[in-house]
Amino acid sequence: MPTVTFVSEKLASPLSVQGEPGQRLIDVVRDQVSAGTLPMSWRCGQGTCGACLVRLLHEGQPRPVQLSGIERNVLIRLGLMAPSAAKEQPDSPELPRLACHVALERELFVYF
Repeated sequence: MPTVTFVSEKLASPLSVQGEPGQRLIDVVRDQVSAGTLPMSWRCGQGTCGACLVRLLHEGQPRPVQLSGIERNVLIRLGLMAPSAAKEQPDSPELPRLACHVALERELFVYF
């Protein structure tokens, strides 16, 4: 099971939890927000509001990642990506992502 570690100045210390392979990161977030252990925002869970914005660090970076059209459009609307940006981007901590568009594959550090 992949370990997800949340890192933020909103937390007293990093929070590590287990997730299932293939589980969406937003579902891990929802579980922790409901439990009262994670002060992270999310609203729609469908990738249209942009509230679940995160930065990711994991083994295997950098590698290309294919953003969905919805995720790319939200990042453009938020001013975090140029309108001319391609759907394929280098997967790195500098690339903002939406937790509702990230599936767990491996140990992951989530910055918000």
